[in-house]
Amino acid sequence: MGRFAVIVKGMLWQEQRSGRVYMGYLLGFAIMGFWMNSFLRYVADTGEPINILETFCVVEQHYVNLLFLVLGWLLVLADVPFMKGNIYLLLYRCGRKRWNIGMLFYILIQAFLYTAAMAAFSIIISSFFGYAGDIWSSPVYTLALDAGNNIGVKYNITFPWLGMMKAMSVPQAFAVTFLCLYLYLAFLGVLLYTTALVLPGNIGIVAVVGVHLMGYLRMMDGHITTSLLARAVPGNFIDKTSGYWLSVALFLVLIAVLMVLSSVFVRRIEFHSGTEVEG
Repeated sequence: MGRFAVIVKGMLWQEQRSGRVYMGYLLGFAIMGFWMNSFLRYVADTGEPINILETFCVVEQHYVNLLFLVLGWLLVLADVPFMKGNIYLLLYRCGRKRWNIGMLFYILIQAFLYTAAMAAFSIIISSFFGYAGDIWSSPVYTLALDAGNNIGVKYNITFPWLGMMKAMSVPQAFAVTFLCLYLYLAFLGVLLYTTALVLPGNIGIVAVVGVHLMGYLRMMDGHITTSLLARAVPGNFIDKTSGYWLSVALFLVLIAVLMVLSSVFVRRIEFHSGTEVEG
């Protein structure tokens, strides 16, 4: 476990100093900010306060925002499988197995940091417009009742998840929204890493973007239960027979399967070094 911690710590130190990672986070903030601006313009026009946790729930579950928010995340991970100049030293000291696990743990931690950064950004900006607590605000309730999409057309933002508002308090909805986004990003990150172990160049990124876009297209066609992107929007499954916990379980299973596959693939990848050892 100590060696895993050293690998993850080294990756965090190394990658967080990368301009590419900063650009990924900035792209995520820009995309979140665009849709937050639409929502907060609506809130400002109502003249009523909102719960500071609601902005993340509304914006993250907006389909188009989620479609593009992933681009920032993929930019953060664009260097997978992270074969840096010190890879041979790491392989010599810990072996392929531990190196692979360390990379996977880094991706899971980085996915959490990316999700937390987006959530914190929304909370900080929302603090100028609202209050803290567990009660849903009048503007969001009105937005959820906008069956005619009049508000959606005017402000370019929607929140059709009245079932979520009835079933959960704001902190509960925030936690579930955070969890589903985190697991979706972690799944895409581990998928990108696993494919990069066996596919050359940028083919892995193309494959992951394809999976992401396929989920969006299936969701737009109404195939919610078979769309992985739709699974990242818990409002789709509140008060439904399947339940959002099935989405959580599905992402966990997919991540676990990809981890097992990566442990197989990493044994076959050629690092072109005579210093590596099995471990």
